[in-house]
Amino acid sequence: MGGSFRILWRFVGVTLVISFFLLILNFFFLGWVFYRGGEPSDDPQAVVRTVAEGLSREGDHYVLDRRAGAFLEKNDAWAMLIDRDGRVVWDRSLPEDLPRSYSMTDVARFSRYYLMDYPVFSWEHGEGLVVVGYPKDSLAKYIYTFPADWVRDLLFRIPALLLGNIALALVLALLVGWRFIRSVRPLIQGIHALAKERIVHVEPKGVFRDLARSINQASLLLQAKNEALKERDEARSNWIAGISHDVRTPLSMVLGYASELEESEALPQPEREKARIIRRQGEKLRNLINDLNLVSMLEYEMQPLKRKRIKLSALARRVVSDVLNEGLEEKYALELDVADRGAIICGDEGLLLRALNNLVHNSIRHNPEGCRILVQTAGSPDQGFCSIRVSDDGKGIPPDDLPDLTQLPYSSKRKRPAPHGHGLGLPMVARIAKAHQGKLVLRSEPGRGLTAEIRLPRTDSGPGA
Repeated sequence: MGGSFRILWRFVGVTLVISFFLLILNFFFLGWVFYRGGEPSDDPQAVVRTVAEGLSREGDHYVLDRRAGAFLEKNDAWAMLIDRDGRVVWDRSLPEDLPRSYSMTDVARFSRYYLMDYPVFSWEHGEGLVVVGYPKDSLAKYIYTFPADWVRDLLFRIPALLLGNIALALVLALLVGWRFIRSVRPLIQGIHALAKERIVHVEPKGVFRDLARSINQASLLLQAKNEALKERDEARSNWIAGISHDVRTPLSMVLGYASELEESEALPQPEREKARIIRRQGEKLRNLINDLNLVSMLEYEMQPLKRKRIKLSALARRVVSDVLNEGLEEKYALELDVADRGAIICGDEGLLLRALNNLVHNSIRHNPEGCRILVQTAGSPDQGFCSIRVSDDGKGIPPDDLPDLTQLPYSSKRKRPAPHGHGLGLPMVARIAKAHQGKLVLRSEPGRGLTAEIRLPRTDSGPGA
C-alpha cells in the first residue's frame, strides 16, 4: 500500500509541476503574440504618428518626409489630411472610391473603426486630422470596454485564476493517478509476494496484462525451482545419512577387531603397533563421517536441537577439562578465563560442546610447534547476547582468508580449496552457532594467532524453540 501511494503522490507532483510550467509558458507566449507580434515600426499607431509628424506645409502645398513615405509604402497604406472644414487637403495613394470631404459625424464614426471597410487610424495635426488607411481585410479592429472596478480587481483575479487552475490540475491528477494505481497495485503486491516466496496470481487485465502474465509465470517458475531444490537437498541429506549408516557398521567391526589385536598379549609388539595405527585411523574416519553427517543436517536445518538452559561458565569449564583429560602435550598451555559467571543461554549442550571442542582442537592442529590457548566467556546484558572465545597465539592466517574458513570444502563461495584437513571443523561450528540464532566471528593476523568467538543470545527464561 505504501508503495502505491508513493507512486501516486510522485505522479501528482510531477503533473502539478508540468501544469505550472505550461501555464507560465502560455502566459509568456500570449504576451509575445499580443505585444511582440510585429516590429514596433509596423504598429499602425506608430505609422500614423510618424506620418503626422513628417507632414509639413510649404507654401500652398504639403510635403511628406522620406521616412514617413517609406512607412506607407512598406505597409501598403494610404494617407490623407482633413482640414477643420472636413475637406481633404492632402492625400497619398488615396483610393478612388473614398470621398474627398467628411462631416463631423463621418469623422467620429471612422476614427475608431473603419472607413468604407478600410481599417483606418487617425492622429491630430496642426492643420487638421491625419488619417492613415490600410487595404481592406488586412487588419482587424476590436475595442473592448471594461468597468473600472473590474480592471482594478484584475490583480486579484489573476492569482485566483492561477490557484483555480492548480486546484483543477490537482483534482485531475488525483483522478488519473488513482485509476493508474488501481491498475498497478496488484502488480506491486505480486512483486512483494514474490520477494517473500509466496504463490502469486495477478489477474491479467488492462494495459499491464502482459506484465501480470510475466509475474504469474515467474511465480510458477520460482515455486517449481524451490520444490526441486528442496527435493534435491532432502535427497542429498538422505544419501549422506544412508552412506554414513552403511559405513558405520563395518567400521565398528574394524575398530573392534583392531582394539582386540592391539591389546592381545599373543601378538608381537610390531603387530600390536600396526593394530593401534589401524584403530586410530579408523577413529579419524568415524569422526569424519560423523562430522559430514552433522554438517549436512545443520546445512539443511534437519538437525533437531535438544534445548535447555546452560550456564556458559560451566560449558567452558567442561570443554577445558575434557581436553586436558585427553592428555594435552606440554607444548600447549590451555587456560580458562570466566568473566561473566551468570551468563545463561538456551541451546543444545551436546552440539555446543562439540563446537567448542572443535575450536580448541583447531588451534592445536594448526600450531604443531605449540601455543597458548585461552578459553574466555563474556556477557553483554545490555545488547542481549553473550559469547565464548577460543584464542591462541600461534601463527594465525591472513585476514583475507578468514571468510573461506566457514565455507564447506568444495563450496563455490571459497576463494581457494581447504589446505589442511578435511575442512569441516569451522564450517560445522558456524552452522551450530547459526542454529542457535548466533554467529561465529573470526579474527586473525599472520603471526598473532587466531580468535574464534561464538556469540549466542542471552536468556533468562526456560528452554524455548
